[in-house]
Amino acid sequence: LKAVVFELREDIVPSRFEKAQQIDSNTVQLGFRTLENLSWLEISWLAESPRIVQIPPPKRHGEKSTLAKQLKYLLTNLALLEIEQTGFERVISFKFSSRPGKEIEKELIVELMGRHSNILLLDKDSKIITLGKQIKESQSRLRPIGTGDIYTSPPPLKGLVPDYSESFNSWKNNICLVPSTLRNSIKNTYQGVSPTLTYQIAS
Repeated sequence: LKAVVFELREDIVPSRFEKAQQIDSNTVQLGFRTLENLSWLEISWLAESPRIVQIPPPKRHGEKSTLAKQLKYLLTNLALLEIEQTGFERVISFKFSSRPGKEIEKELIVELMGRHSNILLLDKDSKIITLGKQIKESQSRLRPIGTGDIYTSPPPLKGLVPDYSESFNSWKNNICLVPSTLRNSIKNTYQGVSPTLTYQIAS
């Protein structure tokens, strides 16, 4: 994801937002006009395969969907000036303004977090104008989300953060760690198999 953000900054910042279409209930395609061409992004908050990726110019499809119409109406003629990602977090922010040097007017947030993935458009006060899916309190007491709410970031990632200064042996040991519950599950699955093979699989 970090590499994708790096490439997007190189390719579409700055640019002008121009088109939006929704091809299914979990996927939008957005067009950005640069000095060279019209570049397209596909953003999906489908639980099984959340993604953000550049695509070839797509066929016209789903421009009449409510979300696509809202995005087109609210972002047309705005300039994309920044794409931000904090560390290795799964949240990307696209920041729009009328022109360089002016305050940010709109912010498109893409959260790629498995079944918690979503897309949200915020105004300059971080109020949610529209979003891919509403999250009711019955679905999440921790972080319900709806139009009109003030946006709050998801809980930060837990675990180790990649570090260039980490030694090779430390890195190798960390990525080879197997949770004890998974290790026990593997051993139970392979009961009756040669002890050497079971150990190698569980290790």
